[in-house]
Amino acid sequence: MEYSYSVNDISQTIIVVIVGEVTAANFEKLDIEICLLALNLHYKIIFDFSQTTITISMGEAYFWFANHLDKINLLFRRIPTAHIANDKNENFFHFVETTWNNHGIITKMFKDLEAASNWVERF
Repeated sequence: MEYSYSVNDISQTIIVVIVGEVTAANFEKLDIEICLLALNLHYKIIFDFSQTTITISMGEAYFWFANHLDKINLLFRRIPTAHIANDKNENFFHFVETTWNNHGIITKMFKDLEAASNWVERF
């Protein structure tokens, strides 16, 4: 997995573009790093997974916050986060959106950057 990110001070958004295979092990560190940055800046996050293959299980995704993020800061749940999906991982991110929203986590899945940007800018 490779990634790059940019910080947009105008829209107060961090945009992370990820390429390659995303596993729980290689995404955890990145997710924590970006959430800490967003929390410190009071910014929103867009994760672009449109060029990835996701190998995180549904069970791991369901407990992602409890197992990885809540131990660092419960406020990570309140960072508006958009996920940009592709055709192969769209079902995964629909599941993530539904289950995480049910737990009070602010997230939504999109198929393109423009729609994701429009959504996060409302916060």
